[in-house]
Amino acid sequence: MATNTAKKSSTAKKAEATDKPTTFDFYDLEFTIPSAKKLPMDILEAIEDDRGEVVIIRSIVGPEQWATFKSLSPTIEDFEGFAEQVAEAAGFGSSGN
Repeated sequence: MATNTAKKSSTAKKAEATDKPTTFDFYDLEFTIPSAKKLPMDILEAIEDDRGEVVIIRSIVGPEQWATFKSLSPTIEDFEGFAEQVAEAAGFGSSGN
């Protein structure tokens, strides 16, 4: 798993540098995250206001992909893994879990 995380970090950094989205798989579903520079300003405000991880992750993935994630009937542990992948794909590094 560490190899995947390092690869994703490298991929996310490259995507941010080229302003391209990053894609990752979670439970055999594909999720696409815009480069950090293309994320909505609301996310930066949510981070600054310390609104919480769920709000931030939901904002990053957007309503359609959030609904896809929720359709998996995820556990809190699933959310932690998903949040980690979203944070890496967005170029934020670790989500803090």
